[in-house]
Amino acid sequence: MDVMTMLKPKEMAERLGVTVRTLQKWDNNGTFKAHRTPTNRRYYTEEQYLQYIGKDNSNQSKRKVIAYARVSTNGQKDD
Repeated sequence: MDVMTMLKPKEMAERLGVTVRTLQKWDNNGTFKAHRTPTNRRYYTEEQYLQYIGKDNSNQSKRKVIAYARVSTNGQKDD
């Protein structure tokens, strides 16, 4: 059983590069919903963070990583 990592709004805001007030607005308008404690405090999960940044664990096996590289001269071809 995985333990759900809880993040405070400030921690989530720092990770996403937004303000806590922005997270509150997103929660109120449904853009990025927060979970609530029994005392009605907002919190977020690590899973929500990973989904937001596009690194959801459920999709990892379906994605391929492709790399492309160029060299500037023929002399660098063998490097």
